[in-house]
Amino acid sequence: MTSPPPLVWRIAAALLWIASLACLMKAIGGGVTAEESLYNPHLTGADRIAIHQLAQVADRWAAAGWILQFATAAVLFFGLKSPRIVRRIFVSLGVVIAVDSATLLLVAVIVRI
Repeated sequence: MTSPPPLVWRIAAALLWIASLACLMKAIGGGVTAEESLYNPHLTGADRIAIHQLAQVADRWAAAGWILQFATAAVLFFGLKSPRIVRRIFVSLGVVIAVDSATLLLVAVIVRI
């Protein structure tokens, strides 16, 4: 059995990357809500418990997002054609990190506006 062509690996990596960004954005939204709520001086005990649960859910979304990021780099590794395995590893990680950095920077700028 032969392995799928590199294009299939790249498409799979792109889909994983999009899913990971969705998870990370969901984590950022939940984390921001929990952080903003903590500054309210009129919170009850039930409110503090609810905020704690929001923060835990945001942490789970973040963990899922980062796991998907590593899966993206692993899948992208198979989609790159290079004679050296070490080069493919670093190129795949570099591509994921570079694209994530640009995307998260844009989100940070949009959120600030």
